[in-house]
Amino acid sequence: MNATSKTPPLRLLRAFCVAARHSSFKLAADKLALTPSAVSHQVKELEEQLGVSLFERRTRAVVLTATGRQLLEDLEPALEALSAAIARTWRGAAARRQLVVVMPPFFASEVFAPLLPDFHDRHPHVDLQVDTSHPRPEQHPGFSDLSVILADREPNETDLEAVRLQPLQLAAVASPQVASAMAGKRGGRAFDNQTLVMHRGFRTDAWVDWLANVGIDLRRLKSVVEFDNMTAVARATERGAGVALMPALICKPWFDRGVLVRIEGYDPPSNEAYYLVARRVDTERPEVRAFTDWMIDRFQVAG
Repeated sequence: MNATSKTPPLRLLRAFCVAARHSSFKLAADKLALTPSAVSHQVKELEEQLGVSLFERRTRAVVLTATGRQLLEDLEPALEALSAAIARTWRGAAARRQLVVVMPPFFASEVFAPLLPDFHDRHPHVDLQVDTSHPRPEQHPGFSDLSVILADREPNETDLEAVRLQPLQLAAVASPQVASAMAGKRGGRAFDNQTLVMHRGFRTDAWVDWLANVGIDLRRLKSVVEFDNMTAVARATERGAGVALMPALICKPWFDRGVLVRIEGYDPPSNEAYYLVARRVDTERPEVRAFTDWMIDRFQVAG
């Protein structure tokens, strides 16, 4: 076979190098967990592929030929570099950790995602998979490592550990233009000829209670618009579509940009809170503890 037509397999090159270092097929076999016969056959196969003699076979030893010495000199640095690269890859793979985290979609996009650079600066070896398939998670699903849920009390399952992050505070919000048009009017009259922008499925009961407490006459509204996700509610409200009831926490970036304003005096009460939940057995994992500590640092509010 032409020596340049094909690179010999790594197992043959490694067998040659070990045998050459020890000048013995038997000692090489001990190092490689092979039989002396297997090492001899691998070296022979390598010689046949290269078309050269690498060893002189003597009665009690094998001695490198000039070609064999040159090959060993060229091969050893390359094999050592290869071994080091593989070791680094193994260490890197072992050091990385992955977490599956469930959280409400709008919390993920507007509150959590902007802070990701800070988390990865502190914990560069933790990979996150964020699941936002449920619009308002109330229970810790079995497939996740951690969950941000909304509940009116701390989960009391014995196999779960929950950390209260902060209370859910709902706020009546609108664009600055809509808020200005409502200014100076009292009670439910402020909503006359306005549109209510609602998130279908998020705290429908809160909407009903709020409408009754504020004294809003549905007959005097311009219209009601319902969306199935909070992002659409926020976008529509930002563009002057009407008045929305939204969690104040996730509105903060919009308040900071001045595209949404809080309509003072119309915040409904709430006994719910955001909780970070994990299985107790998972809290012993360092990546779960790291994420929990970071969430507490960034989101926990006393009270």
